[in-house]
Order: sequence, then C-alpha cells, then structure tokens
Amino acid sequence: MHFNSNRKHITIFALLSCCYLILAALSISAMTKYFVDNVIQQEEENLRKNLALIRFNFEATIYKDTYLADSLATVVTIDPEFAMKNWHVIAAKLLGKAQYVRNVAMAPNNIISLVYPLKGNEAALGFDFRTQPNQLKTVLLAKEQQSVYIAGPVNLVQGGLGLIARYPIFADYPKNTQYWGGVSVVMNYNQLLHDTGITQFPGGNIAIRKQLDTKEPEQVFYGDPSLFDDADVIYPIKLPSATWNMAAKFHIENLDRITHLRLIIVSTGTVAAFTLYMLMLLLFRNYQHTHKAALHDELTHLPNRRFIINELDRLINKNHRPTFTLLNIDLNDFKRVNDELGHEAGDELLKHIANRLVTEVSIKGSVARFGGDEFLILLYELTDRQEIETIMAQISQSIESQPFSWQSHRLIPSLSIGYAIYDGQNADIKELLSDADKRMYQQKRAYRESR
Repeated sequence: MHFNSNRKHITIFALLSCCYLILAALSISAMTKYFVDNVIQQEEENLRKNLALIRFNFEATIYKDTYLADSLATVVTIDPEFAMKNWHVIAAKLLGKAQYVRNVAMAPNNIISLVYPLKGNEAALGFDFRTQPNQLKTVLLAKEQQSVYIAGPVNLVQGGLGLIARYPIFADYPKNTQYWGGVSVVMNYNQLLHDTGITQFPGGNIAIRKQLDTKEPEQVFYGDPSLFDDADVIYPIKLPSATWNMAAKFHIENLDRITHLRLIIVSTGTVAAFTLYMLMLLLFRNYQHTHKAALHDELTHLPNRRFIINELDRLINKNHRPTFTLLNIDLNDFKRVNDELGHEAGDELLKHIANRLVTEVSIKGSVARFGGDEFLILLYELTDRQEIETIMAQISQSIESQPFSWQSHRLIPSLSIGYAIYDGQNADIKELLSDADKRMYQQKRAYRESR
C-alpha cells in the first residue's frame, strides 16, 4: 500500500509539473509579447518619424532643383534669342548650383534644339515630343497649367530614368496665349531615391504613386502596388504641380533588435522557469525523503510503526469498511543472537527476515516493522481462518527453510505469529493489536515449552 502512496505523490507532482510548465510557457509568451509590443510601438513611432523625414527630404530636394531651374525658364521667357545664344553659360551655371540636375534642354515648338551638357545626350537633339505620346502628354499638361509640371520617372531617349521638370514658355507673358515651346530639366531619378533614403528605408517597404489628372487612376511608379491596400501609413508628397502619395508597410518584427530582444526574454524566462522548477523538484525530493524517513524503518526499509498505524486507522474509518487480517510476527530467540553474536549480526538477521517476509507476502498485503524484532503484516480482504493459518504456516516454513549465515555461524530463524481479523466489527486499533499480540504470545510460549 505504501507503493500506492508513492505513486499517488508522483502522479500529483507530475500533474502539477505539467500545469507549471504550461503556466510558465504562457507567462513567458505573455511577457515576451508585452515587452516586444512596447518596443515595436516605439519602433513604429521612430519609423513614422523617419518616413516623414524622408518625405520632407524628397519634397525639399525636388523643390530646390525645380526652383533653381525656374530661373532658366524665366530667362528664356524674357528673351528666347538671348537664352539660345548664351545657352551654355546659363545652363552651366544652373547645373553648378543644382544637386540632382543631370541635363537641361530647350525645345522651341516642342522639338529639342539645345541640350546641356551635350556629351552623352546627343540622342536627345532633334527629339520631337509629338512622336512620343506619353512625354507629349506631360508637356501639354505643363502648357495647360501654365506652370512647371514634374513628369516621371521617364525613360529618356539618351538612356536611363529621370524626373523631368517641364517649364512651358509663352511669347506673350503674362497673358500666356502664344505658346513658344518648353524647357526641360532632367533630374537623376535613381540618385534622388537613394540619397533621400527611399531605397534604404529600414524596417519596411515603400511605394509611391501619382495621378496625371483626375480622369486617370493613380499609377504606382515605385514599389509594390499592393502596399497601398495594406499600408501602415500613407503620406502626401506635395510637389509644385501635383500631390503624390507615399505608402509604407512596416516589417518591424524582422528587425535584428526585435529578434534579439525576443530571444533574450524567452531565454531569460526559460532559465528562470527551469531554475524555479528545479527548486520545486528539490523540495519535492526532500519531501519524499522526509516522508519516507518518517514512515519507513531505516534498517529494513520497510514501512514503520507510524505507517502501519496510519494505514489501520484509514481502513477502520472508511465509510465502506474493508475487511483485513493483521498478523503480528515476533522473531524467536532474537535476544540470544544479539547477546552471543553482537548487534551487527542481529541487524543483518532482521534485514534477512524483512526481505523474506516481503517476498512471501508479495501483493497480498503490506509488511511493516513494528519495532525491535516485531513485524506486522496486513492481509487485505482476507478473513477466512483456515486460509489465514495456511498463510501463517507458509511464512514460517519459508523463513525456517532459508538459514541465515553470519561469519562462521549458521542460524535457523524461527517465528511466532498471531493474528486478528477485522470484518467491520466495532473495534479500534489498540484492540486489534492486542488480539494479534495475545495469539502471537501463545505461539511463543508453545515454542519455549517445546525447547
């Protein structure tokens, strides 16, 4: 029965361990989510600020170069012939001040006749916008608005991509009824994106779209168009001629800082949970050891007097009282063994008897050392006197058939056994022990008289 008690304790501890591990996992997960969410919120705020700064830089850069180029358009408007004669000087001064202008062109009647610098842009000379509907459309928009229009990104005839500031030139400024042609200022599109941080935005992706006019849908010319369907933030980019939109989708959870933080929290939580669990395990093992020491005999490792008394009390006080038989066993002539061979021999003899009793009783009951050379056996659900006497005889025969050897001495152990039957009657533990003890002493007297 004490094995059942141990199994019960182990089962309870296993269930508690499972509950603890589940609770620890949930706690670590919740703690990780709490701290990571806070950091993600901070990172999102930082990314929003960075994105707003990128938008500002993009706008400011285009405005700067656009308004620098506006001086060239003003000169052409005031005196087209003068501008054409002094083209290289005027254009060179513009390129010297502008940051991203790669070339400028003059197109009287929408045909490019002058380009600066000429080297690398030879293919643009003589280009007629009317042969390219897409480019002609932006030229006409500038003419219609009578102000600069930012077109692009455009595939340039001289190669590469560019943002183009289209300036309409009118011969009758400020009436603007006689269209003369236009001035085009080409800005380095890829360099602009790179330097303003659009292509290097950390923690997310960016997309930019524009709309030529209200009759056409917005066109995404940079990034993934689907970003606008699931954007974390959309900022307007206000340009001289139109407003573009910049969208961003954050991927903060993929940032190294977030991954590192998550790893630290999970690792720390796991170590703390494991350490606490090990402390619980040590406490449980200490409890088991203390419990076993309190209920087990140190010499024979059998259940002790306290255990058997508790077990008898448990059985007698059950609502549905079970039946059992209590055997009281005393070792004959044990005092002589101690006196003649020493207490060490007596201890070894007790361990020998204990092992033989456990082997003989097996699963039929529980064996306990009651004290000294006295043992108790509980035989569960057994009340038949004939069967009880048969078992008592088997136990005696088994013990006496296994001689005990100590150094050069060979002893034949002998037992006196008494019993008490509990069949639900009104009896307490003291009465049962007394009945078994009386019958045991009857056998002991008979043994002594036979000697």
